[in-house]
Amino acid sequence: MLNIMKQWLFLPFAFALIMTTYSDSSTAAPTFVKRTFNPTMNGEWIGNGISYGAFRDGESPDSGTLTSKAHILEDLQIIAKRWHIIRMYSADEQAQHILEVIQKHRLPIQVMQGAWISGLQTDEQNQKQIDFVIQLANQFPDIVIAINVGNEIFVDWSAHKVSDMDKVVQYIRQVRRQVKQAVTVNDDYNFWNKPHAKTIANEVDFIGLHAYAFWNNQTLDNSIAWTASIYEDIQKRFPSHTVALCESGWPTSRIYGDGSYEGSLIGKAGEAEQNTFFQAYNAWINKNKIISFYFEAFDENWKGGFDGEKPMLKAEKHWGLYKSNRTAKLAVK
Repeated sequence: MLNIMKQWLFLPFAFALIMTTYSDSSTAAPTFVKRTFNPTMNGEWIGNGISYGAFRDGESPDSGTLTSKAHILEDLQIIAKRWHIIRMYSADEQAQHILEVIQKHRLPIQVMQGAWISGLQTDEQNQKQIDFVIQLANQFPDIVIAINVGNEIFVDWSAHKVSDMDKVVQYIRQVRRQVKQAVTVNDDYNFWNKPHAKTIANEVDFIGLHAYAFWNNQTLDNSIAWTASIYEDIQKRFPSHTVALCESGWPTSRIYGDGSYEGSLIGKAGEAEQNTFFQAYNAWINKNKIISFYFEAFDENWKGGFDGEKPMLKAEKHWGLYKSNRTAKLAVK
């Protein structure tokens, strides 16, 4: 009888212990199983991709004007002749239209879809991006094959830097819980080469790396060697991760000698220079099967601001392999 009483007395304690254990495990981070990111289509590697912004002259994210689906189709038909994977930066109505065009016209294009996270946005605005990117990933599971949570949000020079890394970790975990695709954060090499980058690396499926020889004051002659050295350095730091080179390129215009950072750079810009870089970069990417999103498909004249004496010459407006009117530049003629 005494033993029976002891067992009954123990039951509340055992129940409490079980409930405590359940409660703790339900709030803990799930066991991390890395998802593979190796873009293929019909059994062939398509990892040599390109960044795509659909806005044309007179359009911008702040203008309230979206690019028509007819223009989007025209763009994607141009892109599909050379690339079968694109990168997009923001989870919004325009991104949804692009995905709808790909689906409707059965275009041979897959997408790394971005969520635009910013220290200049409210938590509500950032959360809306997260919710929408999850929606798009699940609505278009055969087109969206990867997700990037934030673009250049940690590197020190970012104008929209996010100081709360823990918040971003929460966003990454939320996305990974609710989608099947591989997830990353895209940032400059000057973030990924810092010790605190390991916090983010431990949460993502692959590393999204940016490395611009031009912005880092390299000559054209040294540009590919410099880019390769940066890539190899980041790969050594994260040997268990796939490293995707998610932004690199060379502009066809720039400002010279105006006292700005851009004006002091040593790299010359033009269609001939871009062609030299692009051909060498393409050969390096394809030879080594490095996942890449070249920056970028089309010039975007809304970027870079309109200050200074010659704002339309700024490099930020001229990274495209095609002009803003969709005319091919030398590199892709």
